Amino acid sequence: MTSNFKAALETQLLDSFNDAFSALNKSAPSLHFYWRDISSAVIYPLEAGGKRVRPTLVGLMAEACGAPPEHSAVLRAACALEMIHTYSLVHDDLPCMDNDDFRRGQPTTHRVFGEANALLVGDALLTQAFSVLAELPEHGVSPEIALRCVAILSRCSGAQGMIAGQWLDLAFEKSPQKGDWTSLASIHTLKTGALLSAAFSIGTLIGCALSEDQNVRTMSRDDLSSITHLSERIGLKAGLAFQIIDDVLDVTQSSSNLGKTAGKDTAQNKLTAVSLFGLEGASSRAQELTQACIDDLGQLQSKIFTLSNEKIEEKKFLAVLHFVKELLLRTS
Repeated sequence: MTSNFKAALETQLLDSFNDAFSALNKSAPSLHFYWRDISSAVIYPLEAGGKRVRPTLVGLMAEACGAPPEHSAVLRAACALEMIHTYSLVHDDLPCMDNDDFRRGQPTTHRVFGEANALLVGDALLTQAFSVLAELPEHGVSPEIALRCVAILSRCSGAQGMIAGQWLDLAFEKSPQKGDWTSLASIHTLKTGALLSAAFSIGTLIGCALSEDQNVRTMSRDDLSSITHLSERIGLKAGLAFQIIDDVLDVTQSSSNLGKTAGKDTAQNKLTAVSLFGLEGASSRAQELTQACIDDLGQLQSKIFTLSNEKIEEKKFLAVLHFVKELLLRTS
């Protein structure tokens, strides 16, 4: 995937809100001061950058399935994932949650705009994500696939996914001594894995729907469901491995290296993989999960290649594999 994707992604993220606030400014120009302030606050956490892991996965999976990653539908889906992720960070940093002062190397949204406004910023990012996905049919994706994408993102980011994980995280923060591996795996899988699974599966869905390979583009519903479920499974495993590695980094890296406050998990007596297994045991579990994730990616590649007429390029799937390895092994 070229650098054009990332540049287009950044432009799309900002344009999604600039267009909305331009419309507000035209309808009520006397409130320009407020529209400007709202726009600045909403864009602030997006402009902070970050690794853009979830939108990059959407683009990579779409390209691996035969679709152009710079296609407007792929970019919009990628933006939706980043908006949801960024909203979760804005809320997660609030004093009532993790109470953090820095995110992505800069002051958190509530430190700059106030707690109440930061709450609204998160709400704006959350709702805009679904508006962006709902418009996919205007960008060449069938209403059926668009609806699937909306359903996946809603489930993975809501009470069955990320929110459930955050709820459990807060609950066990108050009583970590009652926690075990099952509890921790549930927290990490839901809080982090669910949204990664959405990135994998939505990227796969849109990639297949826009694939330049007709056999992939017209596959049966059963085949599409099978591929989507496998994509989701990969994301869940990747999320669990990613968060275990985060637990390790929290006690081994500095705040400057992490871009956020280091050592907070220990200071808050949180249930973590390190608190359960120690550094070596946590690292070992992360390695096992990473390998399982890589094995499943191989299965997904085989399934899609079996359906295609060999127009799908193997190197595109290798790019996904390389990205996942870098993500989990933290080699970049």
